[in-house]
Amino acid sequence: MGGNRTVKELNGVRGMAVLMVLLLHFGGRPPGVPRILTAPFALGWSGVDLFFVLSGFLITGILIDTKPATNYFSSFYARRILRIFPIYFLCVLVYFHVALPMAHRYGHWASFDNATEIWYWCYLSNWPGALGWDHCLLGHFWSLAIEEQYYLVWPLVVFITKRHWLPYVCLATIALSLGLRCVFQHYNQLHPGFLYSLTPFRLEPLAYGSLVAIIVRDETWRTRMRSHSRLVAGAAFLLLVTVLLLARNANRDSRLMTTVGFSAIAIIYSCLVFFAYANAGSSVWLAVQLRRPTLMSFGVYSYAMYVFHAPISAYQNATLLRVAEHVPPKFHILLWVASKFVGVALSFAIALLSWHLIEKHFLKAKGRFEAHFRSEERLSPALSELARTE
Repeated sequence: MGGNRTVKELNGVRGMAVLMVLLLHFGGRPPGVPRILTAPFALGWSGVDLFFVLSGFLITGILIDTKPATNYFSSFYARRILRIFPIYFLCVLVYFHVALPMAHRYGHWASFDNATEIWYWCYLSNWPGALGWDHCLLGHFWSLAIEEQYYLVWPLVVFITKRHWLPYVCLATIALSLGLRCVFQHYNQLHPGFLYSLTPFRLEPLAYGSLVAIIVRDETWRTRMRSHSRLVAGAAFLLLVTVLLLARNANRDSRLMTTVGFSAIAIIYSCLVFFAYANAGSSVWLAVQLRRPTLMSFGVYSYAMYVFHAPISAYQNATLLRVAEHVPPKFHILLWVASKFVGVALSFAIALLSWHLIEKHFLKAKGRFEAHFRSEERLSPALSELARTE
């Protein structure tokens, strides 16, 4: 692949991921909406897995390409902080020190307190969350916590591991994550979210994304992947369909889903990310769809859309149920569809505001932390553009 062009399709993939999550969370399932209409959104929770795969791909690619840099660690962590921390910590601050005290003052949210606040400040909220001790409006921060825990350690792993050994480290991480899920899924007393949101069990999609980043930088393996990715994706898809049929639902907490189901999803999404990268700029139908301006716009603002959508969803879904009680059943489907469109639109609008009022001002400082090389090697323009939103 040439390094002289941006990969717009990957922003489309990011847009897909955030839309999957939002379309699942907005609208709920009010009375009168048949299951046949809600079923297509049932796997929306796996949009987070797509985020994981894409993040592993992009970040590992940047780490590999900047490994010779003299400021390898400081550049990576400084740029990561500027991209991720501002609106995350703003939300944590506002929730625990504005929203929660106000709610308590007016007799609401009595079951929530600030006992787990420190876990959110330390990007560890998925650990108490896996035991059921999370806050509903910040519950989705579990995925951000897993990513930051991974990237606290992964740059060091990439730095000290020889290039030819790195794929084996990824494969070992994948095997370990799957193996741990297979062992712990036998414990019936675990909280339903234990296998879904605890870090050791969810490293697999990040490691798959990292593996794809290594593959696309090796001509031999890239050619092999191009030849066999459809077969691999097809086999994983058949495995996922089998899991859904045997489990009779798309529940993320079923035993089959938490074991081979998660693996099948990670493989499918890894093939999608590879496809988007390998077919950048092509006239292939899927690549063209990934370059649709609207989808790419969702991708550009996906981080803020994900961060801010939960409180919007909680309020909107509660309002939807109240409105549905006073509306004839024949209009419930219309309300349900409208709620999804409105929810996505509101999330996008708030993300847009967040970008212009907060995020872009921090991102301007990223230029101060560019990777510096002793040799003539440089981060390619394409990867520099990809790193801009990571």
